[in-house]
Amino acid sequence: MSYTIVVRPGALYGGLAVPRVHPSFKVSNSDLIDFLKDRLRDRPGGAEPLRTVYVPDSAGNWNALVAREFAAPEEVPVGDLMVYVPKGAYARFVPNGDYHDPAEDVWAQVDDATASAEISRAYREEVEVWHGPDTVELFVSITVDS
Repeated sequence: MSYTIVVRPGALYGGLAVPRVHPSFKVSNSDLIDFLKDRLRDRPGGAEPLRTVYVPDSAGNWNALVAREFAAPEEVPVGDLMVYVPKGAYARFVPNGDYHDPAEDVWAQVDDATASAEISRAYREEVEVWHGPDTVELFVSITVDS
């Protein structure tokens, strides 16, 4: 397991939503998420990295937003949902080769780091950044002791 602790700046994301999911490699690899990624790739700017942003709601559910990052709200296509993820502390995971599937690899590392108490998840927004079909970074929100 390898991860780094980073501070991510705030960012605005716009895209297509999947309600009531639980952040995991099963969601990352689902047919619905793949379908939504294909829809975003068909749009102008399809070569830039796609993100899956997991957002908790007040009822304790999670929602996924398959998205691109935008500089301002008026740049988000009409009809897409928007979410602003504030600046925060994250554990950054990249595949280490323990699993053939990169999404399964990073999520397994999160489970291991959480179970061993190496990280304390904050259960706020979490972001997968897909640089290609086999290249992913996962940013998991963490609590930081002061």
